[in-house]
Amino acid sequence: MSVRTFMGLALLSAAALSCFFVPSSSAMALKVAPLEYKTDLKKGEKKSGFIDVSNPTSQAVNVTVSVQAFKQIDDNGGLQFYPEEQIAEGVTTDLKKLELGPREAVRMSFTIDGNKLPQGDVFGAIFFTTEPTQPKNGMGQQVRVGTLLSVVNTTPGYRSAAVVAASVASVQLSSNLQGSYVIKNTGKSGGFYPEVVISSWPSGEKKTIKGSLVFAGRERQNDFNFDAGYGVHRIEIGYEDSKKTTWAIAVAPWMLVLFAMIVLVVAIEILLLHKRRRSTPRSDSK
Repeated sequence: MSVRTFMGLALLSAAALSCFFVPSSSAMALKVAPLEYKTDLKKGEKKSGFIDVSNPTSQAVNVTVSVQAFKQIDDNGGLQFYPEEQIAEGVTTDLKKLELGPREAVRMSFTIDGNKLPQGDVFGAIFFTTEPTQPKNGMGQQVRVGTLLSVVNTTPGYRSAAVVAASVASVQLSSNLQGSYVIKNTGKSGGFYPEVVISSWPSGEKKTIKGSLVFAGRERQNDFNFDAGYGVHRIEIGYEDSKKTTWAIAVAPWMLVLFAMIVLVVAIEILLLHKRRRSTPRSDSK
């Protein structure tokens, strides 16, 4: 093998791949904040909150306010919204309709009444729907945006989950390891936000993270980052007794470059030694 070939292998061992996330964007005729509201209610308790609604366009819009329930319908976090009388009665808003002028914003208040909501885990949404516009082509446009509500009323529902998969890149050029895990809600009804514990051996580092909302019988993938330090690590991700383990090596970029240089020097020395041996004349035996 030539010196050029060894140099190519050494350079390849020092290369690093970068991952870029480019968020998608689209123009919207209405914006709300916050996008999600979580709370716990004691028995018979009421709580109030606020939602900021803004119109970023140059045209006035008429908006209708409504309340619906939702559930998760697939393992990608897809939601289905549907009318639910008990949730509509338990979540009331101070506005039913509003008109927003160009680039105008308003703060709307809402109240969650634990006496009127079912006990346990309650999931709903406050929607803001624009009236269809009437452009010259005769095709109207309607926009609906909303705030998701996750409420634990009095007593949380049954919590049961299992970690079904874990993935971490084998070699990472940082002490902050990045990976993902998949967790399944093994309960029979409702949903919750499972908290998993990520730990590393032999460093002993631990981190508790709350995952995405997952309904009964569904799975969700969650990304994580975990500062475990440099070296070889066994990463364990667990929810109670359900655990998955994987291995990863965390190295600094300079360590990889140093290793590549050492490999290159050793390869060159081996080639030179092999070349000298071939060029040394053998003495004929008598």
